[in-house]
Amino acid sequence: MPTRNHMTGQKVLEKLLEGNKRFVDGTMEHPNNSEEARKGLITGQEPYAVVLACADSRLPPVDIFDQGLGDLFVIRVAGNLLNDHVLGSIEYAVSHLHTPLVMVMGHTYCGAITAVAQGVKLSGHMSTLSPKIDIALKRAQKQEGDLVDNAAKELALLTAASIARSEPIIGDLVNEGKVLVVASYYDLDSGRVSVLSSSQCV
Repeated sequence: MPTRNHMTGQKVLEKLLEGNKRFVDGTMEHPNNSEEARKGLITGQEPYAVVLACADSRLPPVDIFDQGLGDLFVIRVAGNLLNDHVLGSIEYAVSHLHTPLVMVMGHTYCGAITAVAQGVKLSGHMSTLSPKIDIALKRAQKQEGDLVDNAAKELALLTAASIARSEPIIGDLVNEGKVLVVASYYDLDSGRVSVLSSSQCV
């Protein structure tokens, strides 16, 4: 089992933001990508953070935060939406792998949100994306700025709040101060990730 120093959610968040700064500056270190690192993970994992991100191919979390093998427990789904399978995966990470940070990452130019905002009829299972996106769009309607981008922020905030309140596992760990849940936002133009809120204030 790989051994790592215990880190708080806040310290992990700082670590990820430092990695994102390297990504933006073009000074990436690509840590934990060696053969030795790969072999060290054969018997187990201790990821620093859970990242729930959109399935959009333009935002790979491991690169955006300049991390490596075994560092991030990544869950990706269109619109970074929450369902039982996603929630169960997060519960596994925080309760069995003792991951102290859960980050929900929205982003600019989200195709799923754009489609719903434009009234596109989503067929098949894609239709299940609409209800939560509609809620985010309604919350963003009176805000200044781009509707889709504002809705992406609202959706990340709503999802993070739902995770932080989830009972019994995640909510208990949040209340005990063992897990920090953060909503964040990735700007495709700049490559920068900004923090929108944390579980202390959602």
